[in-house]
Amino acid sequence: MVTDLAAFRAYQWAEGVEMVTRYRGTNTEIGGMVAGAERAGLELVPALFAGAIPSGRVTAGALEILIRRIEDTAREAKPLDGVLLALHGAMIADGADEADAEVVRRVRSLVGPEVPIVVTFDLHANLSRALVEAADQLVGYDTFPHTDMSARGDEAAVVLAAMIADGRRPAKAFRKLPMITVPQMQATAEPPLEAIMARVAEAETRSGIGTISVAQGFAYADVDHLGVAVIGYGADASATEAAVDAIADALWDAREAFRPTLLPVEAAVAHIVAASRGPMVLVEPADNVGGGAPGDGTAILAELIARQAAGAIVLWDPVAASAAIEAGIVAGRPRRITVVRFADQLAPAPDRFHRARAVLLVADGAELAELAGAAGADVAPRAGITERGLAAALTGTGARHVVLLPADSELTGLAEAAATVARRDGQEVLVLPTASVLQGLAALAVHDPGRRATDDVVAMAEAAALTRTAALLVAETEALTWVGRCEPGDVLGLSDGEVVLIAPDLAVGALWLAHRMLTAGGEIITALLGAGVDDELGEGLAADLRRSHPEIDVVVHRGGQADYPLVLGVE
Repeated sequence: MVTDLAAFRAYQWAEGVEMVTRYRGTNTEIGGMVAGAERAGLELVPALFAGAIPSGRVTAGALEILIRRIEDTAREAKPLDGVLLALHGAMIADGADEADAEVVRRVRSLVGPEVPIVVTFDLHANLSRALVEAADQLVGYDTFPHTDMSARGDEAAVVLAAMIADGRRPAKAFRKLPMITVPQMQATAEPPLEAIMARVAEAETRSGIGTISVAQGFAYADVDHLGVAVIGYGADASATEAAVDAIADALWDAREAFRPTLLPVEAAVAHIVAASRGPMVLVEPADNVGGGAPGDGTAILAELIARQAAGAIVLWDPVAASAAIEAGIVAGRPRRITVVRFADQLAPAPDRFHRARAVLLVADGAELAELAGAAGADVAPRAGITERGLAAALTGTGARHVVLLPADSELTGLAEAAATVARRDGQEVLVLPTASVLQGLAALAVHDPGRRATDDVVAMAEAAALTRTAALLVAETEALTWVGRCEPGDVLGLSDGEVVLIAPDLAVGALWLAHRMLTAGGEIITALLGAGVDDELGEGLAADLRRSHPEIDVVVHRGGQADYPLVLGVE
């Protein structure tokens, strides 16, 4: 099973101010961050909180959407004084084994090196060097079972406020041990971890040491950075290093005490059957839904039935419950009830996705479709496009993850609506805002299916954003524009929705508009010829630009668009 965007939305999802109103006063990292930030006088700009029940890898598309939501909020709120992030620390995504580090790196890239970033993490985090380097400080849970989420969020906010106030960053000390522990031995109020956490608490009281956290790791992951780690921060680098080393040594010295002693199922059931008092709880640790398992194991139940154990058994199995009711009605006692793992009962549903990724461009004309196809994209016709039609085109790609290029700023809303429809059916869709066909083609020019999905989307977004576009349009009526009065038949140069020039014909208008665009610089200019436009228009424009701007690459394509005789793009 994969963890897609729908998994996050179904479990935990809050955006913007809802994060504050929903989690204020709760024992969560967000609740603690709100309390600490408000006490310190910080103005919060909430972005996104999303959580999913542990399962398979997070899909690349879902990770990209989550990161982009955070980036968009940060971009709109700039300049920022600091950033607080509540991460788990063991997230893995398609193409990103260090997904938490990827989140911090992307935020760091946006806000810059001078803005402090403080991150909270779960005790079960698999800390990596990349995550440590990307953040200015990591603050981890001190308890398992987890009871200090709010306290750690509060602490993170206080730490960030101090960094903002004095402009200083603490020294870091990080130790990764070649050691894996399992949840049964990770209780922080029981041996062997109890004594180690007491040493952590004592070390944090010493002068020059700020925070020290022990990450036990998520043992069921398959990553290179798996396992136990100690991370410390403080104003005194040598004191912090010494304290972290001592705690890491204590963990290593106690490594044999972390080996669990577990009873076989048969012995455990025999023990409770013979017991004279109860209740007793039997737990199969490996079938932990909090660790990504399906929670449908029946090994303990089978042994209880085999030993004819007395008492009540509570199951979540609607199918078996229905069969029991029906049998009871007919015969007055349960019969013919079979209990098996859910996974064995369900035939796997056929996967309707036959490829992992696709790019869908909205455009008209056979020429544009050919250009897009050569760049590896699918094309949805622009003429008469509807939400339902675009959603059908997304489904028709047969791809699990689709990047949608609306290629028209007026289509962005419709594209988002169609994407919402597709997401409800399990498809991951990322709408990449593109204001024109040439921005869409610029994004496609750097599209690389062999590249990691998140990196590919970023490259496409950057290419589109760096492409300035303009177009020529023939006036049909007399009108007053920003640059004067136009008559029917005049050629209008349009940029950002405004008329910027009036020319006597297409050839002159093309030259004036191209030279106007190049005053702001550029390396490549691309011209798309509309339907019915003579090739001589493009040839004449290219010849003039090669004479006047020999440093510029000139590319001319037949676009076949019906609305504009000529569209220009400068990169």
